[in-house]
This record gives sequence, structure tokens and C-alpha cells, in this order.
Amino acid sequence: MKTMKFFIVLFGVVTLLSCHNDKTMSSPQTVSFLLTDAPALQGFQLNFTKVNVQINEIDYVTADSSITKVTSFVPGVYDLKSLMNGDSTLLSQIILPNNVAIKQVRLVLGSDNSVTLLDGTTHALTIPSGQQSGIKINVDSSVPSSGDYSIMIDFNIGKSIFVNGNGVYLLKPVLRAFVVEATSSIKGNVSPSNLPTKVFVINGTDTISTVSDTTKNNYFQLSGFTAGSYTVQFMPMGTTSVTKTTTAAVSFGSDTSLGTVVVQ
Repeated sequence: MKTMKFFIVLFGVVTLLSCHNDKTMSSPQTVSFLLTDAPALQGFQLNFTKVNVQINEIDYVTADSSITKVTSFVPGVYDLKSLMNGDSTLLSQIILPNNVAIKQVRLVLGSDNSVTLLDGTTHALTIPSGQQSGIKINVDSSVPSSGDYSIMIDFNIGKSIFVNGNGVYLLKPVLRAFVVEATSSIKGNVSPSNLPTKVFVINGTDTISTVSDTTKNNYFQLSGFTAGSYTVQFMPMGTTSVTKTTTAAVSFGSDTSLGTVVVQ
């Protein structure tokens, strides 16, 4: 009888541990979709005070190529000019099993898109009809196998907006996406503090850029970098040449600060 009781207790302990392990292994992950902008404004784009883009739908594609609509997302209009140099906004959150990896994000844009200029006038942004059916954005970094994570959608207005000969503003979206927890940022400040400066981070044939923010002590931040060495160049606004070049050594899990960079 004692032997039987021992086996019953032992079986119960093993079962409990097994259930606990199963629960741990299958713990769901909360995935956040964020929106930001890393522009390289130039020419006529320097006159933009607002860039409003309407997002109607978010879909995600998993490793098995299945497409799922994010039903918790509420369509809205977002001012991309307010989402620069490290600023972002939460679009939506979902919960997934930890063995489901997101490989691609798709945005469906609406027609309520516009730019506001320094003179206060607002112009409609015309978007090609094909883009409204869904913009495919590959996720550039690995999805963590456990723990919550965020997918940052970087909408590059500097490469997305054009004006034709008739004065019509066109929106041809250029975007990228990366996992925040699997990447790091390069950031710092520019001196003189009142001189907006283009900042370029070069990785092989790829260049990611932004413009320093004089309202935040000329702060700049670019994100989405995996571990490695990157060339960083600085071009003060109003000039056509790089006045400062430095190197940023990025380590996984921590942002790289370049401190205050003197460009004149």
C-alpha cells in the first residue's frame, strides 16, 4: 500500500512538472507593431511641416506563408513628421504562440494622405492604386523564440514623396521593418546645436539616414542595426558635402551613443 501511494504521489509530481514545462514552452508572445520615420529630407521636402498618411489595415505573414489580418488595429491617419529620431507610436498588439515567426508585414493605405507646407497650405498625396492593395515589408531581423517583442515599421518619407511637373504630390511608399529587441540604435547630438544636419549610416551598399532635430538639442537617432561596424557621415543642411565622418561600433543589446559630434 505504501509503495502504491508512493507511485501515485510520484506520478502526480511528474505530471505537474510536465504540465508546467508544457505551459512554459507554449507561453504566448505579445507582439507590438510600431510606426516611425527615418527621413533624409531634401529639396522641396524641407518645407514639410506635416506628412499625414492613412493606414487602413495591417496584415502579417508567418513562416508558413499564411496571411493574418490584425483585427485589433484601428484605422487612422498618422503624421510621420512627428515620428522622427527615435519617436514612434503603437499601432496595435497581438498575441502569438512562441513558435510562430513573423516574416513579413503588409500595410494597406487609404486615400486620406497629405502634406502641409511651411506656408500653411495642404496638398493631397496621390498614391498609386497598386500600393493601396497592400505594401509588403520584409522583417529584417530575427524574431525572438521567447519573450515579448516589437516590430518597428520605418516609413521613409524622404524616399517616398515626389512632386511632378504639374505640382501634384505623389506618395510612392518606401518602408522597412525590424525587430526592436534584436537590433540596436546609433544616436547622439550635433554641434552647433542650431544647425540641422543630415546623418547617414552606411552599411555596404545600404544607407539609412535622418535629419537632426534642433528642437531636441540637435538630437539624432537611427535604429534597426545588427552588431557590426558602421560608417556615419554628417552633412549640414544647406551644404552638399560631408563635413564629418566617424565609425560606430554596434553591439547587440545596447545602443551606441556617439556623444556630441562637431560638424563645423
